[in-house]
Amino acid sequence: MRICGCEISAQEVRLAVVYLDDENNIEMLRLKTTRIELADDTSEADLRSFLADLQEFARENEIDTFVIKTRAKKGRMAGGAVSFKIETLIQLVEGCQTKFVSPVALSHFAKKDRDEYPEKLPVYLKNAFLSGAFALAKEGFLA
Repeated sequence: MRICGCEISAQEVRLAVVYLDDENNIEMLRLKTTRIELADDTSEADLRSFLADLQEFARENEIDTFVIKTRAKKGRMAGGAVSFKIETLIQLVEGCQTKFVSPVALSHFAKKDRDEYPEKLPVYLKNAFLSGAFALAKEGFLA
């Protein structure tokens, strides 16, 4: 089973694909594509292109489930309208489930359950990696 952890930031989604190895350790795939950007959220062609890019990414990397780090809907730290369009497009990827994990749960997981991270994990992918790792580590989360 391959899980794609996602963090949506501004007009892009950051992607980290994780899986369990033969010894039940969480491993991360090294990917060519780690971000997909939505150029113009008011363009139907760009929205369709973004969805097609997600579909291709999911197919190439054999993704079963996308796990998205949630963003606030109101208040000072609220996600923007574009980020919620991106979230919707991720949910529309055919053949894949979509689950959500809160920033609080990720923070707790990072402090209590993650001793180490993959070698050379880029800083911008840390939350995407944690989202996927959380889904693999927490039994019943994907059920």
